[in-house]
Amino acid sequence: MKASYLGAMGYAQRYNFPTTWPIPPIYHDPETSVRSYQEGIEECEFAEEMGFEWVSFSEHHYSGRIATGTPAVMAAAVAERCKKAKIAMLGHLLTLNNPVRVAEELGLLDNLTNGRLVIGFLRGTPNEDQTYSVNPSEGRERLLEGMDLIIKALTEPQPFSWEGRYYQFRTVAVWPRPVQQPLPPMVVATRSDDMLHYAAEHKLGLAVSFVPVDQMARVAEKYYAWCDEAGWQPTPDQIVYRGSIYLAETDKQAEAWLEGVKRAGPVPGGIAMQPAVSRAIQAARAGEAFDLRNILAGGVQGDVAGAARGLSFMGGPDTVVKQMKAFHDQCGAGVVDLFFQQPQVNHREVMQEIKLFGREVLPHIKEF
Repeated sequence: MKASYLGAMGYAQRYNFPTTWPIPPIYHDPETSVRSYQEGIEECEFAEEMGFEWVSFSEHHYSGRIATGTPAVMAAAVAERCKKAKIAMLGHLLTLNNPVRVAEELGLLDNLTNGRLVIGFLRGTPNEDQTYSVNPSEGRERLLEGMDLIIKALTEPQPFSWEGRYYQFRTVAVWPRPVQQPLPPMVVATRSDDMLHYAAEHKLGLAVSFVPVDQMARVAEKYYAWCDEAGWQPTPDQIVYRGSIYLAETDKQAEAWLEGVKRAGPVPGGIAMQPAVSRAIQAARAGEAFDLRNILAGGVQGDVAGAARGLSFMGGPDTVVKQMKAFHDQCGAGVVDLFFQQPQVNHREVMQEIKLFGREVLPHIKEF
């Protein structure tokens, strides 16, 4: 099993954010922001030094908790400092982007990294649909068409036109072509059946985020069955689990930290929305009737979310090793992509966790 460090580039004073999404720009201080990105890059460098084989980036908007609205820019900056790790774009939110532009960014990144790129396709969380006013009911079809277009754009040797339902281009001729031929490794981040079937049919890997091991196991079981029908089986590197982690010297210390987070109350800068907004968007995503005209996208009453409910891995090294082994044994996960920047954890503490992980956890999970 390999470890991947999620380069969240969280704003250093994110603990001062309100429990709302989006985060009002008034909370941004330029000096703090510049320092936050430098600290984030330092964390990526140190993770590579400690044995992490991937560094990942993900597109999120209007939030300083994961401050990478343009992940390709961040990936390019880190790639100049991290010379060995895979640069995993896990990744662009295809429903929000021009797929040809995404293909151009991916081709360029694979050249800048001399063939170290890993590509991830994903739709994103419901709040992201509001960023550029995308109709949530179109998201799944846009994602499927966007994936088809990107794959063709990166592999077709001659200019071509595209006349799809959502995208129309008279001429597509992406430069530069990827270094990795015919394509860099690709995974689809999903839990839905149609996306699982697409990934299996196209011999793409699977990524699952922030769910318990039993839920991922059910998803992986369907995916493996469809891969078998398609006449192939994925390698361990093609099964990725993204999870949140809090690693301490002992289980007791981890539990004490968690109690402190609970006492602090709702997580600042969460991604949840007003219940009415969330219900409407979820209905639209499921193909049900939907109208947001009279619903204001406002405050979030977050919970201790990533902490109390959403932590995938928490405890001392021995406990975390066991937790990760469960994802390997029950789901076939060969890569764990880890979000370290938890609430109330500063840069110095993240660096300590990376060091502890590299010394006490990584040697064991590499043996899985």
